[in-house]
Amino acid sequence: MKHTYLWAMVLVAGTTLSSCDQIWSARNVPDAVKVKFVESYPTIKQVDWERLDSVYEAEFKISGRERKALFREDGTLISYTEEIEEQYLPKTVVAQLQQEFDRYKIEEVHRVQENNVTSFVVELEKSGRDIWLRYNEAGELMEKSALPASRILNQSASLLPLADNETTADDLGMADTRWELPAELREVSGISLLPDGTMACVQDEEGKIFIYDLQQEAITKEIPFAGPGDYEGIAIAGENAYIVRSDGTLFEVAGFMGQKPNVKVYEASFPATINIEGLAYDQEQNQLLLAPKGHDPKLKMQKAIYAFSLDSNKFQSEPVINISLEQVEPPKKGKKQKSDYDVLQPSSLEKHPSDNTLYLLDAVNNRLYAMTKDGKLSRTLELDESQLRQAEGLTFDQDGAMYIASEGGKKGKGVILKYTKSIN
Repeated sequence: MKHTYLWAMVLVAGTTLSSCDQIWSARNVPDAVKVKFVESYPTIKQVDWERLDSVYEAEFKISGRERKALFREDGTLISYTEEIEEQYLPKTVVAQLQQEFDRYKIEEVHRVQENNVTSFVVELEKSGRDIWLRYNEAGELMEKSALPASRILNQSASLLPLADNETTADDLGMADTRWELPAELREVSGISLLPDGTMACVQDEEGKIFIYDLQQEAITKEIPFAGPGDYEGIAIAGENAYIVRSDGTLFEVAGFMGQKPNVKVYEASFPATINIEGLAYDQEQNQLLLAPKGHDPKLKMQKAIYAFSLDSNKFQSEPVINISLEQVEPPKKGKKQKSDYDVLQPSSLEKHPSDNTLYLLDAVNNRLYAMTKDGKLSRTLELDESQLRQAEGLTFDQDGAMYIASEGGKKGKGVILKYTKSIN
């Protein structure tokens, strides 16, 4: 009897709603989904449908306020989102907002129900910058994103859980500690954390390693290794430091912290379009990894990671990792792209201390990528341009805390930001 009733509901839905094309504008909406929708919201006469693979989103209004319901193909209701007034936020959430985001203006508030669990999504705005936060009823922060509000609200199931195979860019979040660098490091381009907790830094113009003491907040030592040049990255392997110039040339500074460092130069023969900016030490393979901001035309829609063997002191003739650019979602912000290769422009490269994950920093496109050793981009993190004007340097400590260095503007200072929360 119940089965007959459900099919009757489908016929009723078809009869009632057929006069409004926008109601069932997605003709492929399964009957089971239609039945469940009519059962759940029998008074609704206008619905906008959108499909995400096997998941269906219904957008409609009740009492003038936006609602969204997400269904599986079999009619199962995954979650329900409703726009609410700020006054209906739990006191625990309000307390957290007042404590951590008191300078932000609340734009919208939504209540999300999923698996009998209620959460609250709050959209905030300050100085034209939008962020959104998801809290549970206890006032604990569950998610945070700095993506533009229009992108969050317009994408399918934006305030609801996405299908398992849906990938989006996450937000890196706020830094825990910030250092303003002295004038010598306004154009900081590479950093590497030393065992004693100081930071080895290079900058775009001078052939020097600057040792910056994070505790004293001052440069404590300068180590010349070459004349003026476009120096982009630094890596430390034992007692030796390696610096890469934008043309790929490597400078080895053996015993760099000693009284008389010994400098050797290894010339590269990369194409003129390469523009190497990232340099990382791969201890497992005893090699240096080099990441180009530019490209090699013969690789077509790929970018490569190159290697320099520390056993033979020679560059390997072929890339050790190829990265397909088809997996990179074009950034919504950033400088105008001159070619398809510009969707990924690494400015720094580093290997995580506890696993084989590689991290690519992209200053132009304001992103950080996690990458497997076979070139798959496993995670994308959006950078906050207000914190990181031009993110050029990246390093980790042994506990996995991440440090990012950013150049300053013509009058601004370079900075180093520390993120202690694991990003794995």
